[in-house]
Amino acid sequence: MGLAVADVGWFNTENLFREANGETSAVLLLSCMDLRIAWKKGLRPWSSVCALRERESRIWEKTYVLPTGWMKTYPRIGMRPIARGIRRWWRQVGPKDSSARFERGLVISYPYYLHLHNQLRPDFTVYYNLDDYALYWPTIADEVYALERETVRVADVTVCVSKLRTDQLKAAVPEAAHKVHHLPHGTPSPFLSDRPLPLPADSPEPLSHLPRPWLGFIGSLEDRLDWPLMNRLADAHPGASFIIIGRPPAPSDEPWYGECARFLDRPNVHALGWRPQAMLGRYYQTFDINLIPYLIGHPFNEACNPTKIMDAMGATRPIVATAIPECRLHPELLHVAEDAESFLAAVKRILDQGSNDGLAIQRFELASQNTCRIVAARIFEYLEASRNVR
Repeated sequence: MGLAVADVGWFNTENLFREANGETSAVLLLSCMDLRIAWKKGLRPWSSVCALRERESRIWEKTYVLPTGWMKTYPRIGMRPIARGIRRWWRQVGPKDSSARFERGLVISYPYYLHLHNQLRPDFTVYYNLDDYALYWPTIADEVYALERETVRVADVTVCVSKLRTDQLKAAVPEAAHKVHHLPHGTPSPFLSDRPLPLPADSPEPLSHLPRPWLGFIGSLEDRLDWPLMNRLADAHPGASFIIIGRPPAPSDEPWYGECARFLDRPNVHALGWRPQAMLGRYYQTFDINLIPYLIGHPFNEACNPTKIMDAMGATRPIVATAIPECRLHPELLHVAEDAESFLAAVKRILDQGSNDGLAIQRFELASQNTCRIVAARIFEYLEASRNVR
């Protein structure tokens, strides 16, 4: 089988399908960039990193840098070079004997990749939904939803990482509801601790000078976070160290930025900036508490499934989260707070328990049973079940 994934612009998609290879299957991870974005990153269409390469056994990568607007404004044209590249790769990894069985699979992660499906006509297509994409392009929301509905109709399987999106797509395309599945993120192998950790592990870099407890957040520093809550938490625990990993936000006139800047300017807040994906699991393991302080009611937070749920679950350390929908699905393993007072109380309770809430073993078991490799295998189980229904 040759499985082309369009595309892996988000780490969670890459982490999942990087573990989908096997002895009889190969995976092509595609990164498709707008020229303006690529230019800022120092990438050009002729850059060496854009060449097709096998980075590890049966895991291939290719980056496309395409003219601005090609994939969305002129998708039938914009998808052509991607389709040509996938066809060449299928020929390259497929059996030399043309009579041998070889399935050509396609995973599409945005509705506009329906045009890629139409050009390739693969043996099977999986629509992997990560968000409510109309929130990305609100001025053309009706167009996005129409394209998405058609994508769900033609895909052999639709997988949604959030239950809300699962329910929405089942209702929007009832004739394809039996092919739509809720499948939350898995824990990437590098994020899974080798054992339950009732106490924090050692830091991956010299941070021993920072006083305990360590309250950690890993992710984008943006408007989706409850910054007033974080400031209240820092006020409540002036002796704690808040370790923040993520690129600092660009200055903004939005009210959230002022609250964010005030938080980051505190003496007990230590913003470490960006860190490589390979290191993040170690940070999750070293925190006394992992924080998921997303704003309740924010449209993106309602529709998404934060990858940090299962990333932190793999570390087995205590997790305090606001009551966004996907966090509500794990009330027995996350300390889910309905409001600021409950959030503050949960953090205090765990710290009073010596940063050991007694749930490390249970979190380890859940993460071990839902690694990215296991979750990827479930997609193919859904695919097989869908075929049997026909």
